Amino acid sequence: MKRAHRVLAVALVGAAVLACAAGSAGSNRLPDARAAGEDSPWPRTNAVPANVRAIRSVVRDLSRKVELMELSAARYADWEACIRGVPVSEYGDPDRQWGYLYDERNGIGTSYMPALAVDRKSRPRKEDYLFLKFSRKGNCRSHAPLPGGTADPASVSATAAASGRPRAQTLRRTLRHLEHRVRNMKRSARRLLAASERFDEWESCVSWVPVTEYGDPDGEFGYLFGPRDASPPGYRPALAIDRSDWDDPDYMFLALVGGDRPGRTCQDEPGEAID
Repeated sequence: MKRAHRVLAVALVGAAVLACAAGSAGSNRLPDARAAGEDSPWPRTNAVPANVRAIRSVVRDLSRKVELMELSAARYADWEACIRGVPVSEYGDPDRQWGYLYDERNGIGTSYMPALAVDRKSRPRKEDYLFLKFSRKGNCRSHAPLPGGTADPASVSATAAASGRPRAQTLRRTLRHLEHRVRNMKRSARRLLAASERFDEWESCVSWVPVTEYGDPDGEFGYLFGPRDASPPGYRPALAIDRSDWDDPDYMFLALVGGDRPGRTCQDEPGEAID
């Protein structure tokens, strides 16, 4: 009985640690063992077999949750390994006082427009934005979903379970097995908590960047493009930060703004759009 109660306590501690790994660390409270009822896995009796079955059910449920979280963490790690940064800066004046020549070909003539371009000159963290490029080569290709979950191994023999009074030796094996699973879950929970903190650091630094393509893809109007001596010049579309208030941007890109990097103080709130 004492050993069963000890495993129950360990299971509750494991549940608290897993709750932290799942994002509930802010409460700093252990889960309360509620009175037995329709929503509670705990029996109304102190009988060892019934409590062992309840503990096994709780541990099995926690194990499934850990497996799902570990699968998510592994997929995020694979996804993160496929990302690289592309330094990009905005060239030209947002107020259109200087920049690239732009012609709507509506009779008004050329004006100035800013545009985004790959920054090959600035030092690291001196570019305006670090856009995120996802590779689709090699291991970064999409994989078929993996079936999750594993069957819970039987810990109590069919005869003992049928009688409701497991033998002492079988009970000891069951308890040792449950303790071992709880210890493994606590180790997994610590790894998951560390992975969650790394993701929070990354997520707190990225920003949404509103971008629109200006110009005509068919070359009828847009940014002037071509050799200096070309007459007339050609026209090309280009991407620029969308600061308009009357229309939605064509795209919302995720990027690290300025010198923002995970693990450092970031100048923007999570997911904040560019003004």
